[in-house]
Amino acid sequence: MDSVEIFTTALQYEEKIRDLYRTAEGIVDDERGKAIFQALAKDEQGHVDFLHYSLDQLQKKGAIDLARLTTSIPAQAEIESNLEKMKAKIPERMLGDIKTVLGSALTLEKETSAFYREARDRSEGDIRAILDRFVEIEERHVDVVQIELDHAMHNGMWFNFMEVDLEAY
Repeated sequence: MDSVEIFTTALQYEEKIRDLYRTAEGIVDDERGKAIFQALAKDEQGHVDFLHYSLDQLQKKGAIDLARLTTSIPAQAEIESNLEKMKAKIPERMLGDIKTVLGSALTLEKETSAFYREARDRSEGDIRAILDRFVEIEERHVDVVQIELDHAMHNGMWFNFMEVDLEAY
């Protein structure tokens, strides 16, 4: 797969997940939930814009400025350090079909991350660096969606860990 093909395929992934988040804004009744989906949609739109820019640069045989690929989603270490604060801000009852939307979002985010990892592993140089950054960003999205889904499911999980260790009692 050449760089143009990688970025064209990536664009399809990014548009699909962006559109899901935009749709979710209309499904979720909770203002905090809407804000999360708006932030994720905005981040995905930034990826779409970057990919269009990159495809244009490849066509012009120009250099792609990796600094243009940004995210507003915090790194995993920051998410983990703020888990209790984040948990306190999640309403106990989110309205709308949030579990279904979050489940779909998690699936798409994981598929997108896997695509970027595979493409990165087959690439070199500047393209590999760009794809490596996409992997990092998409993994942040997976983390955020997983946190929200764990809380919405009330399944005793929080960020892939059991909230209560029954063996300790």
